[in-house]
Amino acid sequence: MEHRLVAVYGSLREGLHNHRLLKNSECVGKGSVSGYGMYSLGGFPALTKLQDKCDVVVEVYSVDDNTMARLDMLEGYPHYYNREQVAIHFGGEDGVESYTTAWMYYIDDTFDDSAFVKDGDWLKYYSGE
Repeated sequence: MEHRLVAVYGSLREGLHNHRLLKNSECVGKGSVSGYGMYSLGGFPALTKLQDKCDVVVEVYSVDDNTMARLDMLEGYPHYYNREQVAIHFGGEDGVESYTTAWMYYIDDTFDDSAFVKDGDWLKYYSGE
């Protein structure tokens, strides 16, 4: 069975309600993605390339085909969210930086500016920190 990397930034992150879909997947690490703006849609965020941009905090998982299909269904791909491969930056605590590519979901839409999550960390935003 093929495995691929997927970057998650919202309700799929560890500790949030949709993370259960990744329970059998290996976490490769925590990193960031540039070139997107994060916007709150209430209980979950969306990323867009069409508005303000920030560094978005992501968790990267190695997923099998079945898990990828479940993620596509959750995200409404390709009718609601789109997905593309993006560059993930890992800033190592030991000072060593590295990069990889992973699939990530986003929306080609614009959102109310007041919903912008300027620090790009949904877990922090959602928990009210």
